[in-house]
Amino acid sequence: MTTWHAVLRGVAAASLALTSAAVATGDDAFVVEPADARTNYFAGREVECDTAIRGGIAVEGRLVWALAAGNRSLTNGAVPVRHAGRGATNVAVSVPLPAGRDGVVADATLTTVLTDAAGNRLGAATRNVRIFPADPFFDRSRWLESLRIAIIDPEGGTEKRLTAAGVPLMLTRADADIAALRPQLILVAEGLAWDDHPRLAADLFHHCGRGVNVLCMAPSSGTFPLPGGDAIGDGIVASLTLRRADVVADLDERLDWRDWAKGGATVVSRLSIVADREAVVARAGATPAGWPWLEATFGGREGGPPAGTLVVCGLGIVAHWEETPAARYLLAALLARLAAPSAAASPDFRPFQENPR
Repeated sequence: MTTWHAVLRGVAAASLALTSAAVATGDDAFVVEPADARTNYFAGREVECDTAIRGGIAVEGRLVWALAAGNRSLTNGAVPVRHAGRGATNVAVSVPLPAGRDGVVADATLTTVLTDAAGNRLGAATRNVRIFPADPFFDRSRWLESLRIAIIDPEGGTEKRLTAAGVPLMLTRADADIAALRPQLILVAEGLAWDDHPRLAADLFHHCGRGVNVLCMAPSSGTFPLPGGDAIGDGIVASLTLRRADVVADLDERLDWRDWAKGGATVVSRLSIVADREAVVARAGATPAGWPWLEATFGGREGGPPAGTLVVCGLGIVAHWEETPAARYLLAALLARLAAPSAAASPDFRPFQENPR
């Protein structure tokens, strides 16, 4: 059996979970493992799935890799490796992914095997590779139209990005009469500074109390009053939730939430809960501490309309739009989460894309 056939046999038997293997014993053991936690990639692109080699002795050899879906090989290759031993060596592995089909997310496994110059196997690792089409809204245009999304975006960057993705938006100003647009969902653009719009928080709470849902995308700075149990506008805050970035898995379990890109953090804005005189406020900023997710559910007054939900999401959806499908599909999941019941009943509403296994 050739070395290559051995690799393919290893692919067929590999677990779909991220794993690593060490070969040899004691101080000479090699550890081969994925260099990051990424599993989400765009279909039809050549992507970097770097592998880390740790420990062991100095070696010159190859890192042989194979991408497979089940028992079917999709592509394979090898890259030269020079590992100095003891420390860590990061090996760049470029993998061309198949184009796939619109609306279909496919699962594959990447297996990497470290061999020495004689072809002896020194270590191996596997990585999930989940292949996403570029368009998270394929065949969902009528559903998007039904959401009636108004966007507050003074700089225009978020509006431009989402419009190019086919999301219909009603552009409005922070101080405008948003209610006149009759939106079902209000988006506040990524990177907006709350301090530049001192009345915005109160206005958004007012809209939530009247049944409109609100998504604030990664505010850059500023503070806003923390919604509490008292009456706010036309509603009362029924629940308030703060979460870490793993909330992404609750919205769509297929999506990465640890690593989105080689450069730049997945979370670009966090909320710190602090006291400001006699009030409790949420302070936004690009800090290492704090909460990247706040969700406030409003309960309507007795006899009034059903109330809405306010979500502040600190993950960089627009910032990482071109780097990972997780950003795009997280937005799709958020819109589905905040969709009005009538929109969710739309004939072309699908909260998650098909994911054949």
